[in-house]
Amino acid sequence: MKTLSTIPATLTLLLPFAASQSNLTAHLPNEYTYLLPRPFNNTFTQPFVDTNISDPTASTQLSQARTSSFISYSDEFDTILGPDPQVRLIAESPHPFAFEGGVWIPPLNQIWFTAFLNPPPGYITILDIRTSTTFRPNLTGPAANIPINPNGAYYFNGLVYLTSFGNPTTSPSIVSIDPHTYATHEVLNSFFGLPLNGPDDVTIARSRTTGQPCLFYSDFFFAVEGLAGTWPGPQELPNAVYRFTSADESLQMAISPLDVQTPNGLAVNRDNTLLYVSDGPDSAVFGQPYNSTSGTPGLYVFDLGGVDGCTPMNKRLLSIARQGFVNGIKIDDFGRIWGTEYEGVVVRSQTGKVLGVFNVVDIVGTDGPDVATGANFALAKDELFILGFQKIYAVKLGKAVKTWY
Repeated sequence: MKTLSTIPATLTLLLPFAASQSNLTAHLPNEYTYLLPRPFNNTFTQPFVDTNISDPTASTQLSQARTSSFISYSDEFDTILGPDPQVRLIAESPHPFAFEGGVWIPPLNQIWFTAFLNPPPGYITILDIRTSTTFRPNLTGPAANIPINPNGAYYFNGLVYLTSFGNPTTSPSIVSIDPHTYATHEVLNSFFGLPLNGPDDVTIARSRTTGQPCLFYSDFFFAVEGLAGTWPGPQELPNAVYRFTSADESLQMAISPLDVQTPNGLAVNRDNTLLYVSDGPDSAVFGQPYNSTSGTPGLYVFDLGGVDGCTPMNKRLLSIARQGFVNGIKIDDFGRIWGTEYEGVVVRSQTGKVLGVFNVVDIVGTDGPDVATGANFALAKDELFILGFQKIYAVKLGKAVKTWY
């Protein structure tokens, strides 16, 4: 397949640009997140730092935040950044090659990611962290031609699990890929003969009851978003989060659309006790008012329990996105939730409090496609990798935040 060739992505490697934290970081009072000096005005389609406000002090602070790489609301976020956070452009391409996926492969010190699907077809690219070079894998094996228009990815037990939206002739699927040999096998593609809608994201928990892996994926009918070249349907299954357990070869709906209308991002915590799910209703994706749909751009958390140890239960709304919706989700070593929203990569505490934001409008810029500036990211020890369509930026943090996988 042309989309999975061995031809390297076009790169321009730049020397890192760096500045002291005082120049790159804007510190905003946490009080501003709930109490602003009057009068003020803003809309859902504009980021918080674009709030119009008459108070001169607050206006100056927000103005400075617009052009800062990092926006801090807490000492905890300052600790994550460290005294001298570094930002560098490490790869770029004339094509929107860096959009989704964002999975770290520790044994190889690589980041796997997938391209934006407009125009299709999408493809997989691998970033070698050690050399800051990228290349496309040449997949082999019985399912080498199956992952068409790939999207979400997760690394588990030595394999990369990858979702694909398919195309007009090949329905969506989930495959596993050996990152050493690129041997590819199809994991699942249907529910009793009904094709998948379009699996968006995937994560895997290990049951604390049985010790067996439980694969969760978010499935929604992607064709309604108008991107040509993906599976056209018709839609046969509800939009939902599904669970596949390989030990008993069972595929089941795990979270119904009554709980999460349009499931998108997924993540499991280190202890395999919590499953995080984001909702991406059309109102949030396309910047419509909150009252235009019954959906909410929420970030939900479920306990994992039940007889099998992998049943989502006790749903709680942890937070909502300020702008857009929560896309890629990662849980760090300390239980903090990292997610990409239209404002940037937002870091939340375990209770949902926003600790700070990596401002992608400043880091990446706004010259990409007419969607969120950054859709996904990866965490690898003490580095954050922001996928910005045609560019990938690395942020050197003050401490290691992600060492498990």
